[in-house]
Amino acid sequence: MADGGKSKPRVYVSVTAVWGNGDAESEIKISRQRWRKIQQGEAYTRSGWGYYECSRSPVTWSFVNGLVSIEDNDGMECIVEESLDSLYVGVIDY
Repeated sequence: MADGGKSKPRVYVSVTAVWGNGDAESEIKISRQRWRKIQQGEAYTRSGWGYYECSRSPVTWSFVNGLVSIEDNDGMECIVEESLDSLYVGVIDY
């Protein structure tokens, strides 16, 4: 390998949502390619973890038509059809 045997770092997009007066949140990591497709309106569903007052619970992220919804396993709607602009988005190298 031309780079001395080292592989290129994997690059992900970190997507974080905050709700409930800012005291609850969830973060997922997805590929840059997947994020571009979501921004173009592609539907995508992903499991993750939500955090509230030092406790963790499973949540489901749903992206449809450039909007995001997050629901916990008890059916509580944490975020309902909000714009992708409401999310905190960053790039992570591994």
